[in-house]
Amino acid sequence: MSTSAAAQHLHPDASTAPRWVDTGGGSGPLWSFRVGEIEVLPIREVDYFPVPTDFFPQLESESWTEGAFYTREPFTHQGRLRLNQEAHLLRTPDRLILVDAGGGNGKPRRGGVFDRADRPFLEQFARAGVSLADIDTVVFTHLHVDHVGFATSADGAGGWAPTFPNARYLVVREEFEWWTGPEGAAALERTGDYLADSILPLRDAGVLDLVAADHVLTPDIHLVPAFGHTPGNVYLVVESAGQRALFAGDMLHHGVQLERPEWSIRYCVVPGESADQRRRLLERAADTGDLLVPAHFPFPAAGRVHRAERGFTYTFVDV
Repeated sequence: MSTSAAAQHLHPDASTAPRWVDTGGGSGPLWSFRVGEIEVLPIREVDYFPVPTDFFPQLESESWTEGAFYTREPFTHQGRLRLNQEAHLLRTPDRLILVDAGGGNGKPRRGGVFDRADRPFLEQFARAGVSLADIDTVVFTHLHVDHVGFATSADGAGGWAPTFPNARYLVVREEFEWWTGPEGAAALERTGDYLADSILPLRDAGVLDLVAADHVLTPDIHLVPAFGHTPGNVYLVVESAGQRALFAGDMLHHGVQLERPEWSIRYCVVPGESADQRRRLLERAADTGDLLVPAHFPFPAAGRVHRAERGFTYTFVDV
């Protein structure tokens, strides 16, 4: 199935669908939810709408299932996938931890939604009642372009400096070593070298920590290795007062992967391992009732996973 055919299969107006819509800004307090004593505040950046075959190579030979939950809003819009881009601020009784750091502003990329963007992402922290200097930790689930950009900001002298001046920035050692090696350098050709403006300045400033894939951030928050999407990919487990949430990062991007966990996106480094890890995560969420919080599901991206005749389904919850 061609790209245009896949899009038209979902909606006859696919050619007129938006490419992206900024979602930051606004006024008043941010929407939030709690996991026990930990408050979670999504920091939204943008909704973007790729053509289905741009993300899923499987659609070159397979088709979408008519009437499936993932073919309708909120997962699709006018023939395109609907993907939300957000980070998550975790406010514990004594810590402020940011999970991932979006696409960034003013940074040259090789086209697309993150090229020289100008979005009110950082302004949302004030709406959460915190300053940028209050953040003590930034943890990267992996080092793709859309998860690292706001980690640095223009320093006024042509360079880039840490955005959160009092934070330590954590990345899994295997992840950093792969992206700074020859295979990672080849992968960066697609987007441009975003490590140069978003990650290496952190190292040069002495604030980047390379950690184990099972690193424990606090007694309530730890990493879980889930290599595949990238060679050091992880997700976070947050557990407090008898409640638990799984912050999935890029373990899955779109609702079709609930029914078809074997579908990895084009940008998974090791697609087979990514699919295996995705199924394990979904099985865990379905069997335990843990809240699942992907980085790219439509807002509010928090919900419960349920086993189905084929794969899984997802119920968004107002938590």
